[in-house]
Amino acid sequence: MNEFSYSNLKDEWKRIDQALIPPDLFVSMPQPECKGLTLLTDVMINATVCKLGPRVGLITAPYSDDIEIVLDVAETIERRLPAPWNGFWNNERDNDRGREGDRHLETWVRNSKTGANTKVCIAATGEGYVPAIDDCVSFVLWAEAGFPYPPTTLDDRILFVRDPEHYEAEKARKKEALRAAQQAELLRKDLAREKSLAETKALFQLELEVRRVRNLGWHELMAEHESADPPTDAISSALYQLRDSLLTLPAPGHPIGQLTNDL
Repeated sequence: MNEFSYSNLKDEWKRIDQALIPPDLFVSMPQPECKGLTLLTDVMINATVCKLGPRVGLITAPYSDDIEIVLDVAETIERRLPAPWNGFWNNERDNDRGREGDRHLETWVRNSKTGANTKVCIAATGEGYVPAIDDCVSFVLWAEAGFPYPPTTLDDRILFVRDPEHYEAEKARKKEALRAAQQAELLRKDLAREKSLAETKALFQLELEVRRVRNLGWHELMAEHESADPPTDAISSALYQLRDSLLTLPAPGHPIGQLTNDL
């Protein structure tokens, strides 16, 4: 009985190994990845959520009744293979393959009811070199735990595969709302700038007029004051007060032309 069970376990172990790693990749993997395969196979033997497939090199885990997360184990390993392995696998397809510190997992989100699917950005955390297959183990354990604390990228892609048409329409609506808000902010800044320029120009004009009025002779000042229209704005009011103060005898101790407010 024990021999039969051991034989079955060996067969199951071999079956999972072969389902996880394509033969051509297996013979090219560096030692750290090969060592990690033992742990990944052990985890998959005991997995109750994650399943192998639908093709060699893939692990599929249900996220909800209609959503599946697919991990491409083979592609994740190939992506991170250091030289000289990476030069063989990337075939000059991607310049970012084999980059130090790159811990992205090759993952997909799939709607099990409609078949809609899309890639999703999921990356392991931490610093330093970690074999890709070790991060695949972490993914399986994460899936077995029910995908706690999913990244926002996963939430976003799930919304997409559930209803791509609605997602794109909502995305367009948000983009238009953002554009409108940005235009409104630009308009507000333009109006504020125009107001500031107008105030600066008005102040400059007032200073010029104050100098001109102060340089008028008595008769010129009297004639201008009598012919001036009633004040209609801040500048005309200030000039009216200035002319009036210059034409009015000051109180004892006050110089001629002194206004109640500075000009």
